[in-house]
Amino acid sequence: MAIISVQFLLFLGAVFLLYFLLPLKLRPYVLLAASMYFYACFDWVGFLYLGTTTVTTFAAAQLAHRAKQAGNLRQAKIWLGSAVVLNAGILILVKFLASTLALVGSLLQVSVPELRIPAALGIAFYTMQSISYCVDVYRGKYLPEKSFWKYLLYMSFFPIIMQGPISRYDQLAHQVVTPHRFSFDRMKAGCSLMLWGMFQKMVVADRAAMLVNQVFGKYEEYAGFQILIAVFLYTIQLYADFSGCVDISRGVSQVLGIELARNFNAPYFADSIQDFWRRWHISLSSWFKDYIYIPLGGSRKGTLRKYGNLMAVFFVSGLWHGVGMHYMVWGAMQGIFQIVGAVTQKARFRLYDRLGINREGWLYRLGRWAVTFALVNLSWLVFRADGCMVALRMLWSALTVFNPQILTNGAVFAMGLDKKDFLVLAAGIVLLFAVNYLQQKGSVREKLERCPFWIRYPVYIFAVLSVLVLGVYGPGFDQSQFLYMQF
Repeated sequence: MAIISVQFLLFLGAVFLLYFLLPLKLRPYVLLAASMYFYACFDWVGFLYLGTTTVTTFAAAQLAHRAKQAGNLRQAKIWLGSAVVLNAGILILVKFLASTLALVGSLLQVSVPELRIPAALGIAFYTMQSISYCVDVYRGKYLPEKSFWKYLLYMSFFPIIMQGPISRYDQLAHQVVTPHRFSFDRMKAGCSLMLWGMFQKMVVADRAAMLVNQVFGKYEEYAGFQILIAVFLYTIQLYADFSGCVDISRGVSQVLGIELARNFNAPYFADSIQDFWRRWHISLSSWFKDYIYIPLGGSRKGTLRKYGNLMAVFFVSGLWHGVGMHYMVWGAMQGIFQIVGAVTQKARFRLYDRLGINREGWLYRLGRWAVTFALVNLSWLVFRADGCMVALRMLWSALTVFNPQILTNGAVFAMGLDKKDFLVLAAGIVLLFAVNYLQQKGSVREKLERCPFWIRYPVYIFAVLSVLVLGVYGPGFDQSQFLYMQF
């Protein structure tokens, strides 16, 4: 059952009706049943992974807490370590073993038997949730959960099972088991957020994907500005796709009375790579900070150790996204960009002062944004390309071939999108950035709700028609899965 489908909308309608019509005490069980059904619609085999992670981490947290209460820290660490190693091992096995063996075989030019390990929906996200729960219980942040069913609902809550956000136990668990009453205002807010997520996915991301897939799939046939356009549109596609899915998840949850944390905060308005990672996939960044960077020592043990810890975090981030040298290079680039920025900061500031550049002025801020956005695009090129050599060839072509005439001679409309689709995509991107800009100054939905009905409802109608007419249901478009599902 794809999130962008009539089946999913019918499923949501049934869940909302049952949740709000049944007695309060039954409502958490409606969510649990809905989550189990939703998971079963994708793959019954995934229940084995989900069940193993849920049972082992639930038990390990209980046992580690009891051992620590008894003063046996060694035993507590053993229980915690066993749960982490087991479930991280399952994640590595499912996500990486087959592709790693294939990669090693191709590098060594030897025949490697093909392994078919069943995938599991959302395994990366719920594994990280379970590990954070065990670690937090061990640290004494909160007591272990006594109810297995409450913990299972926290682990399997269907709106976030595919792409997050990665929720912490103390932020989500009490919300999913607390019965919520129906609120018309909350329903409007949640539905408008779902609609905005569908717009991002179906109008912007899926349309950009048509050009991106063609150029990256046949990169030898394109050069110069054509490569630059494809890289820029992939930057937009990835954000609109991932942010769209998370907004749908947040909207569904909001209708049910459950508030999920924001996972994005206008990341393409960042003025440094460090700022970008405060805004992009916030739940993943904060997870790496709390459970890898800080335990390694963070910034407490000297500058060199701090930089080493930073590189370790982004190395793991690269591996988290997939097997392949280009993922590791992409992760290394994020760390190197930040380290170079920190090391050269004083020298750059002295140079700016000598040149009389006002570091508070709009021109300076615009320059910082432009450099950051260019570096982000460069890293997404490496991330998307089919290997590091392909990325280098595409980058070389983009930098050495000067062909701006494609923007005026019609050649740009032979890259996967015709003129009308280009105009629709351009308008969608402008709207995407405009909404992101306005979100910096407060909730756009709340501002819209304060507008008169003769402004508010035409906006809603326009949004619905845009999704229906210009999205994946329009002529020539096919339904596609969300990008981050593969990670």
